[in-house]
Amino acid sequence: MSLTQWKVAWNTLSQLLGKVVGSGVMLLVSILIAREFGAPGYGDFTKITTFVAFFYLLVDFGLNAVYLQRKSDWATLLGMRVVGGAVLMFIAIAVLSFLPQGETQGYTGLVRLGIILFTPTILIQGLIVSANVIFQKRLRYDLATLALTIGNIVAVVLVWGTVYGLSSRVGVIGVTTSLLLGLCVTAIVSLFFVRQTEGPIRISFDRRVGKALFMAALPLGLTLLFNQVYFRIDSFVLALTRSTSEVGFYGLAYKMFELPIVIPTFFMNSVYPLLLAQQMTQDVGRRTYETKKLLNKSCIILCLTSFVLSLAVWFAAPLLMYIRPEFAPSIPLLRILTLGLPFFFLSSLVMWALIALGKQITLAVIYGALMALTIVSDVLVIPRYGAIGAAWITVGSEGLVLLLSSLYLRTALRYSTEVTKESTNDKSTNMQMNDEMLE
Repeated sequence: MSLTQWKVAWNTLSQLLGKVVGSGVMLLVSILIAREFGAPGYGDFTKITTFVAFFYLLVDFGLNAVYLQRKSDWATLLGMRVVGGAVLMFIAIAVLSFLPQGETQGYTGLVRLGIILFTPTILIQGLIVSANVIFQKRLRYDLATLALTIGNIVAVVLVWGTVYGLSSRVGVIGVTTSLLLGLCVTAIVSLFFVRQTEGPIRISFDRRVGKALFMAALPLGLTLLFNQVYFRIDSFVLALTRSTSEVGFYGLAYKMFELPIVIPTFFMNSVYPLLLAQQMTQDVGRRTYETKKLLNKSCIILCLTSFVLSLAVWFAAPLLMYIRPEFAPSIPLLRILTLGLPFFFLSSLVMWALIALGKQITLAVIYGALMALTIVSDVLVIPRYGAIGAAWITVGSEGLVLLLSSLYLRTALRYSTEVTKESTNDKSTNMQMNDEMLE
């Protein structure tokens, strides 16, 4: 293997190792909550974490990708995340006040309290992703993995004590607080590693640099926002229109489904800097050829991995009943979601390829249109068909995203090839004319 291949493999492996630890912790936390508090308790936990997790995307907003492209000041990026995270915390609480409250569905008093206590993780997540861009730039995801592992160990110890120390559903509040503390530890360790590699940490509020960074990230940020909305809107509609137990069934199935779909994200985190490096090549023909070559190899790897994982998850789905028999309805939901694994794997590849090619605006249009379609579908289907309808819409939406974005990527690469051929032909014609003039 070449040095580049080793770097991609090592950093992908480092991220996967971190995800194994992180997913193992969240899996253990999910099992503990499901076994101790049942479907209603897990439904409350799903409502809390899903609501707050939506704002994680806003504090990220694709700034890391733009930072890598523009090589901006990291202190300004960190300052934007601190200010943005604080503002988003207040927005999250303000939005919560407008959501309906009920006893068996909607956002109950217990859920609202959990959300308020969990909102500081928005700011903490901003610090973590800011540190991760340094690890990505230097291809040192092993440091991010170590920080995540330390934080997760703290979280699982606290959750274990909380679950078995509290016997009522109020224990869900203790679980979210424990996860908050674990994320705090991850952020502190991550910033410590940044200080070790980059020197003293500074926070800057340079308006000029910050505005340029934000405007450059706007198309990508909107794309990721649209993606997050159509990825999460089903949980909100379920929480508002169906019982808390059904939210719990779908939440557990979705949690298991989320475990494998982070693999393409981690893989593309390692491939994306290589795609950016290729775009710096002056030779357009060679640049297009190398980009296609890298994308083809990545596509094969992601396709094979997704099919193997789809089969594994499909046959492992009945194991959910061992958590608690009442979670039997989660089995068909997980199997439906599993059908979409190849779509999620390949759409990640296509999305980051288009970003590397500078096609963020078109990407935002595609995801914006799909977001609108998904919202309408969820509002019409979920109140009647419940979690089953939500699962099928999730699969169908991602398949449509993959189709549209792939067609555009193919067009973009074909255009680059045609431009290269025309440029080559023009050069040949000019050389022939020069030869004739010399004769």
